[in-house]
Amino acid sequence: MPGFRRAQLRGSDELFRPTEEPVAAVPDPAQPQPAVHPVPTAPTHDLRSLRLTEEEIGILAEAVQHLKFPGKTTARPSIGDFEALEALRQKLLRIL
Repeated sequence: MPGFRRAQLRGSDELFRPTEEPVAAVPDPAQPQPAVHPVPTAPTHDLRSLRLTEEEIGILAEAVQHLKFPGKTTARPSIGDFEALEALRQKLLRIL
């Protein structure tokens, strides 16, 4: 094609620059390090702590899933599952 001129690609070096960040240097030991806070052994006065088994956590996860998607019809829980739910409910209510 006569008269066709290719445009100059200005800034193309920016397209091909390395995208990786430079490796950070080893921290200077003279600089103060952030304070390390130990994990408290007991919750503060306004918090509660409760130990749950893996089975209880699974029951709670299923309950939350059911609350998120109430339109999905699921079978009623078995008597054993119903009793486990009630025991977990009582355990949660005791800490209040």
